[in-house]
Amino acid sequence: SVAGVVQRYTELTGRMPLPPRWAIGYHQCRYSYRSRRELEQVARELRRRHIPCDALYLDIHHMDGFRVFTFGRAYSKPAEMIARLRHRGFHTVAIVDPGVKVDPRFGVYRRGKQISAYIRTGDGRRDYVGRVWPGRSVFPDFLNPSVRRWWGREQGKLQRAGVAGFWNDMNEPASFLPPTKTLPEQCRHHTEHGLIRHALAHNVYGMQMARASFDGSLLQQPDHRPFIITRAAYAGTQRHAMVWTGDNASSWEHLADSVQMLLNLGLSGFPFCGGDAGGFLDNCTPELYARWLQLAAFTPFFRNHTMLGTMPHEPWCFGPEVESVVRSYIELRYQLLPYWYGLFAEAHRTGSPIMRPMVWEQQHDPAAATCGDQFLIGSSLLVAPILHQGAVARSVYLPGGTWFEYWTGRRHPGGRHVVAEAPLSRMPIYVRGGSIVPMIPVRQHTGGRSNALVYLHLWRGGSGRLDWYEDDGESLGYTRGASHRRPIQWNGQSLVFGSSEGNYASRVREWSVVMHNVNQSIKARGVHSGVRYHPPTRTALFDLQNTPVSFCVKMR
Repeated sequence: SVAGVVQRYTELTGRMPLPPRWAIGYHQCRYSYRSRRELEQVARELRRRHIPCDALYLDIHHMDGFRVFTFGRAYSKPAEMIARLRHRGFHTVAIVDPGVKVDPRFGVYRRGKQISAYIRTGDGRRDYVGRVWPGRSVFPDFLNPSVRRWWGREQGKLQRAGVAGFWNDMNEPASFLPPTKTLPEQCRHHTEHGLIRHALAHNVYGMQMARASFDGSLLQQPDHRPFIITRAAYAGTQRHAMVWTGDNASSWEHLADSVQMLLNLGLSGFPFCGGDAGGFLDNCTPELYARWLQLAAFTPFFRNHTMLGTMPHEPWCFGPEVESVVRSYIELRYQLLPYWYGLFAEAHRTGSPIMRPMVWEQQHDPAAATCGDQFLIGSSLLVAPILHQGAVARSVYLPGGTWFEYWTGRRHPGGRHVVAEAPLSRMPIYVRGGSIVPMIPVRQHTGGRSNALVYLHLWRGGSGRLDWYEDDGESLGYTRGASHRRPIQWNGQSLVFGSSEGNYASRVREWSVVMHNVNQSIKARGVHSGVRYHPPTRTALFDLQNTPVSFCVKMR
């Protein structure tokens, strides 16, 4: 099976660690926010307009002359700035490029020179010097373990200032001078396996940089989950970093391409992946922006980003209608955070993609196998993005089973195509019959409040299972058993909570059940709104074990 192949492949190459919970939220970026003042203004607008967001990014203009691991004058008192942003629920992610400026007065360059940290020319006589953003630059030899350790120590300066994540860019590695735009093939690497030419090292260079960033994060904060983004990768990079798809353009063609790119990444062992929402190059139109953010809200990595010299791409920059549409989908992303987090936990355990092609669960359905413009999130949600300018409807293939329109509740038998209406405010989403979809109230960021109240949305028309998962969302405690797992099963009549596993105490204090597609009242025997069980007694409709929570039933 497709799932079996991916499971065995990731068993061989490795599986992603759990990211910090904030990494699953909405991220706002630009090349570049030119000053501390501009970045803080974006943060204020996001909160003032009640647009949820968890991370803000520092692109290359935050640095002193593009020198890696530095802050320039426009970002004075960076630790103070980062602390203020963190107080408002924003984590800060800094770009880190491999090119180190050739400057004897620059401490990073000088310390690297002292330990022979840089890639050598083909004859081995000198450091290879290329040209990237800082000008004349050398490139750390990340295939050398001692160089990776040195890089991790240098990175610690940013962590001590409060930087929470690292964005590895230009790490193919890119170099502006050669016609190939990368290092010459004859350059030399000193590895633990001896000398090798860059021709043999090129494809793993980006992975080894991500590895240096990941291990360096743990060096400074041994029990904090690292958050590393990489542009270049190789089989197994998922152990160290997530992948974003690089410099796309604000075009309908690139919007459509992103679906295939992300599905392919998921099947290749990279469940945590995403593209630049809105497109990086060129200017987005209001319609394209709305459609792109709708789609991006249902991709594992959700970041808005755009190029130097383009118009602003923040959610409020395309008028009130688009802002309202975008806000609603970002809010939906946050309401679905427990569902997303459970899928990340599944990806960590099994290697399964989070964003799945239709063929993942319908391998012997020829129609599903050829659907490249729609996808599944887990097994319960089917997403059919609008990928063509001016479209207000589209054809959607619903595989076998029963499906419900998320927005209207309309029921459809599977195994056929349907026409879905899609005004600008609506992207077609379907829920599989028998699904259990956990949701929480909207919040402005993932921190602060725990998931004390969880809504379990139940759809009739089949049987389903939810693997509920919780942990603290920050530490590596989950690797030591500090997690809470509980199977929840639904067959259209009975909801059964299985026994919990793990030594993390659940933060849920109330499960509120919302039933969809109910045409007549259902008697919840033994369960009444507001009744608290210590522990709950077994009932015919809701079988609860070892769950010290209050429980209510809502009918919709």
